[in-house]
Amino acid sequence: VSTQSTWAPATRMAPARNLPPPPTTAGRSLRDVYAAECATFKCKCNSSLLKMLPSEVNNLDLPELDLGHNIVGPKGLLPVLQVVRVCPELKKFSIRDNYLDNRALHLVTLSLASHPGLTHLDVSYNPISWTAGMSLLALVDKNETLQRVDAEGTHIKPEILQTINKKIMSNQKPKLKNRAPINSSACTRLRAIKTLFAKISKQEGNLSGKIHKSNIAKGYKRNLQLLGMDELFVPTEAFWTELQARCNPDSNGLITWETFLLVSLCSDVSYDHRDVQRLKHEFTCWDKDGSAYIDLLELKEMMANLNGRVPSHGEVVEKLKMFDADNSNTITWDEFCLMMYEWIQGAPTVGSHSRVPSTTFPRTSSKPRPLI
Repeated sequence: VSTQSTWAPATRMAPARNLPPPPTTAGRSLRDVYAAECATFKCKCNSSLLKMLPSEVNNLDLPELDLGHNIVGPKGLLPVLQVVRVCPELKKFSIRDNYLDNRALHLVTLSLASHPGLTHLDVSYNPISWTAGMSLLALVDKNETLQRVDAEGTHIKPEILQTINKKIMSNQKPKLKNRAPINSSACTRLRAIKTLFAKISKQEGNLSGKIHKSNIAKGYKRNLQLLGMDELFVPTEAFWTELQARCNPDSNGLITWETFLLVSLCSDVSYDHRDVQRLKHEFTCWDKDGSAYIDLLELKEMMANLNGRVPSHGEVVEKLKMFDADNSNTITWDEFCLMMYEWIQGAPTVGSHSRVPSTTFPRTSSKPRPLI
């Protein structure tokens, strides 16, 4: 028996196969993001939900979002999913008893397919059936971070729920081989590391904005989790000691945000303040309008200069998506720093491009620079 006819009309939602682009988080709080997305989807802000979200700018630390006693409905779910997509530390998401139909649940599974942190999803007591059950099965098959899916009080058949639980149990078993990455894109990892740094900084409360060097272990482990490599990594005390030394902390054992970012995410690098200063100067050169970011046209010119040829529009957009962690359609300083740092320290390759021998960073060489 179909239950969809008793709930919100399907025409009020976007087609389930299409996801809107994730929202920008640059200079915005999660409350700002939610309010803007409500305006985009032409639905009223849920005042109770608004109070659950952090009001601090650039704070994406939201470990749990429970809407079990706060009905948003199918249309109101859309801006909520946009918020969830930019919260890498979200562990539990509950949308139980929210009058959600199969199409709404399909959008949920699409939004969570590459979420790097979610472990618990509760969709209980919604009028969903076989179609939603198959969407949930596809979700746990693709996203191995999920450890629990609650779907009691629905019309999903018991055999489908059993299959979902078996898949979850299979995902939790130790793997002999390295599992496939959950989502290893640079922008996803940068967003997660930035959230982690903000959380640590708030806990330590250092007025300089720095954190203790011992926290580099947390950043390094988080990156490995996002790459799907944490199960194979067995560090020694000597490794952590060496990693802290690579951070080049100050006399108080403190490290900057750039240090935390680069040593956590880059492969086999040491933090060098001089290299970062050179990058800051270069960033200023490419940011010709002084907007504090590199836009699409400036990025195209930069790629042309470094690669020795004018890139296509598609190549520029692809590079932008790779590093645009805040979904602003621009390259900010953090994103530029991550993009360039390994190369400036002499990495033999960046992506699929080989480094040209004797190439130096300042734009004085006549040789093409296969950087990006």
